[in-house]
Amino acid sequence: MGNEKARRSTWWLRSRGLPNAVYDSWQASLAAQPSPSARILAWATTPAGFCIASPATLSYGNEDGWKHIGWHEIERGSWNAELRTLSWVRHAAPGQAAIRGSLELIEPGRMPELFRERISATIAVETFVPLAGERGVTITARRDLGSGGAVSWHGTLTRGLSWQTDGVPRAVDQAMEQVRAEYDLS
Repeated sequence: MGNEKARRSTWWLRSRGLPNAVYDSWQASLAAQPSPSARILAWATTPAGFCIASPATLSYGNEDGWKHIGWHEIERGSWNAELRTLSWVRHAAPGQAAIRGSLELIEPGRMPELFRERISATIAVETFVPLAGERGVTITARRDLGSGGAVSWHGTLTRGLSWQTDGVPRAVDQAMEQVRAEYDLS
């Protein structure tokens, strides 16, 4: 009996209460990612399946398929308690449209708190560089929370500036070089 109880405890710690088939499909899907971390920090149900937070990745889907987003890929995110919706904007290349996503959570549990914490945990450097008066660019270095820990640099323009405006891409590149030189992150 003691051995059976130990096996159940191990199962519970590993899957954190997710149904076995869901956990197994999520784990198999995550294994194909560059730096998988199959440890569950929190999970919630969605109308179409589940949302799972691991140390390095936000995953959502069901046994038929999963989508995974590294926490470092999310530029900003929020929780709307009234609509029970997690929303995020992913980093985009200069001049490209931002990629937005959202998930309705049926029973959010700790997911909204963990969502904010994981996104914040990726920020290694965040600094504002003025380009035209109050307008400018926020330069951010984000660390992949996976096993590699690679750092990616991003520039986000404030309202009133556009990547298509003459001189803005060059000014952002110069600001990025200056900030990268100041913070030597490898």
